[in-house]
Amino acid sequence: MKKILLILPLLFWLGCEELIEEDTTPPTVIITSPIDGTIVSDSVEITCMSTDNEEVDKVELWVDGISTGVIDETEPYSLKWVTTEIEHGTYTIIVRAYDSNGNTTDSNPIILTVSNQSDYRLFTATFVGEFESDATTIIFISDSDGNILADTSFIGDASFDLIADRTSAVPPEKINITTIGKVNGNTQIHTNLGINKGSNWTWYNPYYNPDVIGESYYTFTNIPDDLYRVVLSSKGHNYRPYINDFDTYSLSHYNNNEDVVIMGLMNDGTVLYKIIENVSVGETHAVDFSVLQPAEQKVIINLTGEDCCFWNGLYGNYEDDSFIQYNRYRLSDGNMEGVDWNADLNFIANYPPSFTKFHTGLTVGQYNTPGEKDWYQRTFGEIPESVEKINADINVISSDIDNFEMDITGSYDQWSISALDATAGLGWSIYVNPSITFGELPTFPASVNEIYPEINRNGFIINKVSLVDWLCAENQEEWLEMLFSYDGYYGDICSGFRQVTYWLE
Repeated sequence: MKKILLILPLLFWLGCEELIEEDTTPPTVIITSPIDGTIVSDSVEITCMSTDNEEVDKVELWVDGISTGVIDETEPYSLKWVTTEIEHGTYTIIVRAYDSNGNTTDSNPIILTVSNQSDYRLFTATFVGEFESDATTIIFISDSDGNILADTSFIGDASFDLIADRTSAVPPEKINITTIGKVNGNTQIHTNLGINKGSNWTWYNPYYNPDVIGESYYTFTNIPDDLYRVVLSSKGHNYRPYINDFDTYSLSHYNNNEDVVIMGLMNDGTVLYKIIENVSVGETHAVDFSVLQPAEQKVIINLTGEDCCFWNGLYGNYEDDSFIQYNRYRLSDGNMEGVDWNADLNFIANYPPSFTKFHTGLTVGQYNTPGEKDWYQRTFGEIPESVEKINADINVISSDIDNFEMDITGSYDQWSISALDATAGLGWSIYVNPSITFGELPTFPASVNEIYPEINRNGFIINKVSLVDWLCAENQEEWLEMLFSYDGYYGDICSGFRQVTYWLE
């Protein structure tokens, strides 16, 4: 009996060990979407199938060998991978499955390329009345090597995003923007070099084509012997005749019932003036110089250091009027020593006291003279106390459109290139970020030659370069933000600029 009692517990223990088996079978897991090689962006849903001989506990997303912490514990399994803060590039994706006994399995890896749209959004463009509504406009984006990153065409007003090819490398942070379109029947080409990728611009066109509704007429008596000439001015129109006492002189009008300003420019630099109020087309007015009044005068000190002046343009505006050209009254616009500047080479500004704000343009140097420079100052508001040079200078090392190079010194906000195809009668205006001093002008996509066959890029030569310092902005970015967010004439928000221009031989 004792021997039997000793054997039975041992048999019972051995039987229990054979009944309990440890689970060492891992689950299976397969990624079902997206497929290997997919380009993804934003939030990506990664789905998988997983099974186990007992029970799948969870699935977990791993990227480049690192757990994302993204898990799903319930079928159907779906894992959301947020890529918005992840750099562009390729990533190795696996899903790790866990069963309830701690066994794990990794799926076969797939390669996904992160290419977020924000990385490839080059530019947002909106056009409001900028180009003719019945002609095709082209806009294209290029890089500094001339590669076309995106382009499109449209008719009339439009708004859209320009997106680069998301299978390509991420575009550079600085891009070039070119527009080609029709304005008043003329083909216009404009390029901005070195613009921030992702910029959002709206082109507003504050200009319009008012119709001339007719003319008014003027005769003169008691003309002073020392009169140089007369300026007749309505809003936006002027006539500058040398007068006598027997002819009748005409002045065009955009509007009826508007003031007409008569400025008699004297050889000694003074001016006699008269304002005839509420003039309508068809009227004739007899002007007796003996009743004209002396205009106010201000001398604008020439601080440029240049020993020669070129031009003095002064326009008057009423207080509530925009500075746009259709509201200007021409007060002087000439280059006569003694009339437009004095013997000390200081400019002369004569004006009726009823005008409260002015558009003043002053030029010194050799305007439009090959191999020479001129300096220009434009101001909106009060007549300036002085004319000064921009605190910067530019010299051309190479004027090849495929290999331009400039030597630029000083402080400025933007510089520009003017290129001309004299044979086709076309101009090309290029505005350049100050960080760029050499490079090449953009090549054109094939669509340009299809829509505008008159454009031949190789026909353009650079005929002048200019530096600009905006008096209303600290830098180019501030100026562009101001310009492309305002729907009116820029002179109404900007106090002016200084500029130097070098005319190529």
